[in-house]
Amino acid sequence: MNRAKNSDSIPIDLILEILSRLPSKSVGRFHCVSKLWRSMLSSPYFKDLYLTRSSSRPRLLFAVDKVGEELHFYSSPQPQIPYEKSSLVVSADYHTTLSEEQSGSISHTPLHCFSLICFRGKGRSGEDAMPLICNPITGQYAELPKVIMHNTSEAFLGFDPVDKQFKILVDHHPYFPPRDRHIILTLGVPKLGWRSDIVCPKHYSYYWSKGICISGNIYYVALEKNILVIVCFDVRYEEFKVIEAECFNRKTPTLINYKGKLGGINWEYGDSGAIELRMWVLHDVDKKEWSKYVYPFPENDVIKPQEFTVAGMTTRGEFVLFLLDTFKRFYVLYFNAEKNTLRSVEIQGFGENVSSVKVFVDHVEDFNFLKGESS
Repeated sequence: MNRAKNSDSIPIDLILEILSRLPSKSVGRFHCVSKLWRSMLSSPYFKDLYLTRSSSRPRLLFAVDKVGEELHFYSSPQPQIPYEKSSLVVSADYHTTLSEEQSGSISHTPLHCFSLICFRGKGRSGEDAMPLICNPITGQYAELPKVIMHNTSEAFLGFDPVDKQFKILVDHHPYFPPRDRHIILTLGVPKLGWRSDIVCPKHYSYYWSKGICISGNIYYVALEKNILVIVCFDVRYEEFKVIEAECFNRKTPTLINYKGKLGGINWEYGDSGAIELRMWVLHDVDKKEWSKYVYPFPENDVIKPQEFTVAGMTTRGEFVLFLLDTFKRFYVLYFNAEKNTLRSVEIQGFGENVSSVKVFVDHVEDFNFLKGESS
């Protein structure tokens, strides 16, 4: 049978609709079916359709660093429906590998936002660094314009959901004049270049968090006269706001996306001696209104909170914790604070010689990349 003559048997729109619901690895294989399929799957229409579908099924992204080797990216589904078992075993899907030359040192945590990963880049203090943006699902990457980044400099990756643009914010001179100047780079424009006209209204002596982007705002913790504050940067309008955070009592919180709002969490010992997860949620940026929540950690004989660190919160409202010790079997925990339940998922497939694992919540598979940039 001539398939070309029979192409009307299944409408192309229906084919694309079906393919948009498949894992990214399966879609990648279908590129090899024919030139027609490669063209269909590379079209802007399908890429946007796939992004829409994948946004409703976010994944956990794993950046796995191995001793003397490259940086490997894996992912696994986040549980979207309740399940009965308190423990599961999941095999992570491998996606791509970056060499040490490409990724540079990852002593600084890679910056994750939506579908992209940003690395601090190559170069030592005082030298030209070369930040790198990567789509860990497709393996595409782009080296950005060189910029001097000191050891104390921090970079923050943000996404403007209105104009659909990614931007990188860097505190350029944390200890040298002009201290209030930040530089910024807008990704996906015809001519990439750093701008130095971004002024923060106050100078901070130290940055205490890797930052997080929520609904078009970058948040990070800073220290102002020995008092913790939250710095909020509007990605679209490129404006700063400073929010007092004395509620954290000088204990640096882990910042998470709590149902579309900024949350900061810490582990504390309660009056009874039991470990509690304490969280403050910022309900109004302008009014600087915070609410406090305290959740006791479920009693168990195996899992100790101090052995895990918090990656974030899923769209279903579960805290995601991951094991710090990479010499043991690697676990991710899902803590439902409202129901006081704890579920463990053993992640397999990373191989041997793992020196560190970084876990990112709500990663979205996206076949789009920066305009005009490719690997």
